Amino acid sequence: MKEDSVFERRYVLTNADVSTKEECLTLIAEKAVEFGICSNVQDTVAGFLEREQVESTGFSDGFAIPHTRCEAVLKPAVMIVKTKNGIDWPSMDGLQTVVIFALLVPKQIAGTVHLKLLSALSRKLVNAEFQQSLLNSCDPDEIFGIINQAIQG
Repeated sequence: MKEDSVFERRYVLTNADVSTKEECLTLIAEKAVEFGICSNVQDTVAGFLEREQVESTGFSDGFAIPHTRCEAVLKPAVMIVKTKNGIDWPSMDGLQTVVIFALLVPKQIAGTVHLKLLSALSRKLVNAEFQQSLLNSCDPDEIFGIINQAIQG
């Protein structure tokens, strides 16, 4: 995997013990700083929350796609969080959110990277087989393979 890839195996966080949307976004921001994707935890969380105020990024069937384009993001990345027990995240169907796709894009980059990733993931999320494969797996390597194929494809 290339050094500048938007998605790496280590970006898959499974069995995350978070109980709220804010805890989940904080976990993502902390890991993003640890991985060199972002420069600052608080600014990254603020970027996610700013986007959530516009409209919830909760999808349906247990999925959410939070995203941010803020100054703290140093390079584009996709991070995946699979929660331990599901969390309340305002969504189209009101179900608990289990799988979170976080998109992090530097503010300086034009919206094309952001929109391309969002579009690829959104298209795949309407596929019931794709959804079930992610909901049923707790294996980070398997989840990485499923998502990597979706992003590439």
